[in-house]
Amino acid sequence: MVNCEWRIANGELRMKELRGRVALVTGASRGIGAALAAALAGEGCHVALAARTKGALETLAVELRQQFGVQAIALPTDLSDESQVEAMVAATVEAFGRIDILVNNAGAGIYGDVAALRSPDLRATFDVNFFAPVAAMRAAVPHMRAQGDGVIVNIGSIVGKFPQPLGGGYSASKYALHAASGAARAELKADNIAVVLVCPGLTDTEFATHSRISVPGLEDMQGERHAPLRGVPVERVARRVVKAIRRREREVYITLFDRLVVLGAQLLPGLFEWGLLQATKIRRRRFAQARNNR
Repeated sequence: MVNCEWRIANGELRMKELRGRVALVTGASRGIGAALAAALAGEGCHVALAARTKGALETLAVELRQQFGVQAIALPTDLSDESQVEAMVAATVEAFGRIDILVNNAGAGIYGDVAALRSPDLRATFDVNFFAPVAAMRAAVPHMRAQGDGVIVNIGSIVGKFPQPLGGGYSASKYALHAASGAARAELKADNIAVVLVCPGLTDTEFATHSRISVPGLEDMQGERHAPLRGVPVERVARRVVKAIRRREREVYITLFDRLVVLGAQLLPGLFEWGLLQATKIRRRRFAQARNNR
């Protein structure tokens, strides 16, 4: 049975007990999504796991059922197809009778100069990073309204707060998600539906290795790690997101460094832009070296 206890704190309703809640997590086959699914299951949530990779989802579902004694289902879904996104939400409600938490985590990366990005690559990025979360919210909100509560978590990025040279397509998709999250937060507040925007920085995942390379002649660089540092563990991100769900927070940063980077971009735009230019030169050299080595 779903526990619907709430408490008043700082003038807002907060989720007191996650046990028995139903959470749908996209991009759950690996990385942040898999860690989030495990963290929520560890809190007693029943979980629906969505991604394209059926085998990985089914393996994780079995592990979560055995380890935490919760219900877990695998929902193979191509998030670039809005009809499949809608079916994903419907299948969750059909299986569990409700949906309390929607985590729009799945993301697609893209590298390349904005002026040279191929339209199919850019559209594919927006399909996953923006249109899929909006479609999932559109499908989930009526159920949450009928229940009288719900939490929507949109996984954005710190580069949705400032432009990322050679990653402008990805930044733009996250800017769009951030704007939609803020608008939805205000629109859904009266329905007791919280919208939590999470802005991770560099995280230790395979994200870069699955990002599109929209650079002429270097398309086959996909699968290589491009960031010089590994970033924070996905488990740390998952713990912070669970805390944010409990508190129904508006916006979340994973580390103090992430928050300071965004603050620096806002308060010292000239200096920050200079730093971005230096980083861009380094990345261009990496691409040039890769091209010369072929």
